Amino acid sequence: MAKIILVTEKVNSTSWPLALSLKAQQHEVIFLTSFGEEAADTNGIRFMAYFKKWSFLEALRILPMIFSYEPQVLHIILDQGGLTPAHAVLASYAKSHPLMVLTTSLLQFERRLRTGSPTRLLLQESDIVTCPSVDSLAKLRGMSVRSKKQGRGILPPALDLYESTMLEQPHYEEAESEIVASENLSQQLKDEPYFVIPCFEKNFSAESLFFRRLARIAETHFVVLWGSNQDWPLRSRKQFETWMESQGLADRWMFSGALPRSLERELLQNTQCLILAGIKLSPQAISQFYLKAIQSNTPLALDSKQASVHAHLWQKNINCWILNHESLDREFSTFLTKENFRPPESLKAKLSEDRHLTDTPLNELNRLYTRALSQLK
Repeated sequence: MAKIILVTEKVNSTSWPLALSLKAQQHEVIFLTSFGEEAADTNGIRFMAYFKKWSFLEALRILPMIFSYEPQVLHIILDQGGLTPAHAVLASYAKSHPLMVLTTSLLQFERRLRTGSPTRLLLQESDIVTCPSVDSLAKLRGMSVRSKKQGRGILPPALDLYESTMLEQPHYEEAESEIVASENLSQQLKDEPYFVIPCFEKNFSAESLFFRRLARIAETHFVVLWGSNQDWPLRSRKQFETWMESQGLADRWMFSGALPRSLERELLQNTQCLILAGIKLSPQAISQFYLKAIQSNTPLALDSKQASVHAHLWQKNINCWILNHESLDREFSTFLTKENFRPPESLKAKLSEDRHLTDTPLNELNRLYTRALSQLK
């Protein structure tokens, strides 16, 4: 197995489970991250929280030490922040080393990269490039690369299904607020079947596809908007309430507000369906919703683009509902006529029987590692 330096700015629900998974597959992992980052239990992983500014000089100072471990793979995980000077130094050293594989994983890739951008140059130099979904991988087509043998694959944000050793982040858990939220939910949702729809809107617009679809769904099902409108301008809040009332839907919706984790899970466990279809979400956000839905055994309605993230887990109309992204409104019309919104099979039950179902992306990454290392010899 290989010695791997995993470079990431944050210990989060993507980077740390990936490190643990690589370690479980007998790789030797060095986790290089920002100063102040922590993990509850390093679990045999060499944990180096070093970078304060991710600067050129910091990278130069640490080079002799980290490469004294004689790593075979330098794996850079790029989040929304993009490429830093430290990333550039580490990548340049890896490319100058004849027996090292440079791997770059993009977690956020929504637009084509402009010519000459540092991230594009890094991708062109990398021996392996991974993207979070089929759609994002397709955006690399036609990009000139240094090596015709560059390996490309899909590596979605990891699903931390089995309680990794990542430290828990502070969570909304005030006792008084929990009691108020619990009473509010219990009162409004008593004996009322409901859908849950995440809401990230910053204000109200009657022309918004999100609100038009919301009104359509609320005609037949009570809707809990997962989120809050307290940050909206007061004018927007009043307009939304008036608009829903004019549609005859004044009592067909509510905002969940901020929820403690226990009530969040209760909300999902009791819903008929969590509807993500039609909502623009990053691969990380999609993966987090997947995680919550699987853990609470919640029926999911996705669109075909969202289902391309962790595509190996989902079976259309078997363990989730997948609506065609190109014809969502028509698909919603059919979907809302269902009598039962629980799919025939439970992904949670299947995963409890076979934990290796989540290993498919990692197996693909191992294949890319092996192929790239063999080409160096």
